[in-house]
Amino acid sequence: MIIRRCKGCGAILQTEDEAKPGFINEIKDSSEYCKRCFRLMHYSELPKIVASNKDYENVIDDAIKQNGLMVFIVDIFAFKATFNPKMIEKLRNKNVILVVNKYDLFPKSTNIDGIVSWISKQCENIHFKVDAISVVSSAKGYFIDDLMHIIDLARRGRDVYFVGCANVGKSSLINALLKRNTSITKDVISTSVIPGTTLNKINIPFFEDGKSFIDTPGLINEHDVLNNLLPISYKKIIPNKELRPKTYQITKGNSLLIAGLARIDFIECDKLSVILYTSDDLYIQRSKTENVLRVLNNELGKLLNPPTLDEIKNIKYMKKSFNFDGRCKKDIWFSGFGFISIIGKAKIELSTISGTEVFETDGIIRKM
Repeated sequence: MIIRRCKGCGAILQTEDEAKPGFINEIKDSSEYCKRCFRLMHYSELPKIVASNKDYENVIDDAIKQNGLMVFIVDIFAFKATFNPKMIEKLRNKNVILVVNKYDLFPKSTNIDGIVSWISKQCENIHFKVDAISVVSSAKGYFIDDLMHIIDLARRGRDVYFVGCANVGKSSLINALLKRNTSITKDVISTSVIPGTTLNKINIPFFEDGKSFIDTPGLINEHDVLNNLLPISYKKIIPNKELRPKTYQITKGNSLLIAGLARIDFIECDKLSVILYTSDDLYIQRSKTENVLRVLNNELGKLLNPPTLDEIKNIKYMKKSFNFDGRCKKDIWFSGFGFISIIGKAKIELSTISGTEVFETDGIIRKM
């Protein structure tokens, strides 16, 4: 019996059960898409069937056994969340190219050498050795040729596995490489904002020696804010174009609300600059701290959306504090929806949706 897989998500094609992966009305040849992927690609219908972390780990463990070249993709906009500890432990002592995707979201004036230096420091902090770091944009095609050159040098006759968390752009990156290096003009692999769109590994013959690009399912990040929200909120949270920095001059007793996702209270500070890097679709409310509860009571789920009114009943919030001495620019990152840069001395208390990873780093953005 010949096993045929969907070329969009990797699921085994079958005609028995529409509720299971790989369903198709009739299997005609091996270059077909299942009904789920066809509707995703042609009608932008969000998939109801997604991969699980168990699916992912089985595939990545098999990939590591095969001794291929590992292209580990992270999302620069959600770096720490996608620079996943479980993935890093699996990839230690392997040949790894670390690809930092979604560079197009950062302002054009951002110094790419500064980003590479910042990423290198994050690797050094956890003693994670990689063969190369490549900053790219699969959406815009930035530096795709440079990445292909690095892969050619590092591959040494092996298959190339693309691995990483969900929504970092693995499938989009492979599509971009195929369009740049072959006669293919349309996406081959299914993509969407829903984590877990790729269901199994997808083997794409590419190299003249018979070796392939291999896409894999993405690990669902447990600390991403998307895990607590419905798909209706994803497109508001996930940016799809260059971010416009939003700058505020803040004094003691001021607060900022990032939609209903985060509340930032400035407890102690002189006048300082705060720069927000979030999707333009997220409403930002500046308020006196003493008025924040009234604003939240009136607008959470309405103007301050997401979360929607339907999502609020299942959401809890957690608190965290930060102290900055003002000697250098610092960033506070919110897993899944952006970061803020603080320039100045301050004591800050913030509240975010429980389960959202929040952390501090040195400033990532440097000007050209």
